[in-house]
Amino acid sequence: MKMTGKKIISAALLIVFAGLLFAESEDEMKKRILKNADLSGESASDLMAADDGEDKFANSKNAPKRLPSEFPRDVPYTKAGVDFCEAHYGHKIFNEEGRKRYYEASVKAAEEMTDEYSKLITLARADYYYGLSIMESFDLTSLDNMDLGDTKSTESINDRAGAYFDKAIDECNKALKIKKGSDGYSTLAQAISMNCTAKNVSYVLANGLKVRANAKKAVALDYSNGLGQFMVIAQDAYAPWPFCKLKSSRKALLRVLDDKYIRIERFDYQMIYAAIGYTFYKQKKWDKAIEWYNKILELYPQNFAARQMIKKIQDRKAGKK
Repeated sequence: MKMTGKKIISAALLIVFAGLLFAESEDEMKKRILKNADLSGESASDLMAADDGEDKFANSKNAPKRLPSEFPRDVPYTKAGVDFCEAHYGHKIFNEEGRKRYYEASVKAAEEMTDEYSKLITLARADYYYGLSIMESFDLTSLDNMDLGDTKSTESINDRAGAYFDKAIDECNKALKIKKGSDGYSTLAQAISMNCTAKNVSYVLANGLKVRANAKKAVALDYSNGLGQFMVIAQDAYAPWPFCKLKSSRKALLRVLDDKYIRIERFDYQMIYAAIGYTFYKQKKWDKAIEWYNKILELYPQNFAARQMIKKIQDRKAGKK
């Protein structure tokens, strides 16, 4: 059927109007979600900013920059704590018995400390990694289907892991009452972040933005805190639509990797690599995503999460669901 000029103009106006309605509904949805969230110092306008490549949050400009070797962290990792991290990311924990062995060694190392602040942060790390080990099979691609509009959700993904993240959060909060320390804030941010994957959407809405708020405090106290730097940015990489900012978060993470003033532990690298890989995955840039997940396998050849994501991406490339 041949369309007249008047019909073409009417159709064009209808398309424009439909587009405006869609934009309005998206904006309204964001506002509704934010009403249910604890913004923790962030403004709604900042959270709703477009992914324009700008990075407003990464790297505190006011924090003093000193080489990590010249500026030791306020709570160094114990050997038992490092062993727990390495065992988890290296996929060397195969059962509950093994998990408890690493956990109990980490707790024992913490209890031998005389400084209460350091003791609590070390205990929080042990509880965090215990919960993380339980959650090893968590599929990051399930974040694609998270419905932030469902504020009535009460179902928990993994109550058992969440209980350990709750303990870690409680220990960090107790430690921060003793001392406002960088490692205290970054460990707190990390525990809240993982708790958002272990619990329901209502928890995410109420607590998710506390991750960045606490990470920014960590970086303000110690610019070299690699975990804090990562946690400032991670929210933008992993947040579900319409809040994720894939391009700007990736650029910020690459800057962290290149910054000689930032301390990045071996197990911090895998988190950064995974986040960069995930941004490419979200953009369906399969080969680039696999490239970054392979960087994790160079550190930890048996890393479960990286292998899981590579398999998922290869299936997507092959047209499988």
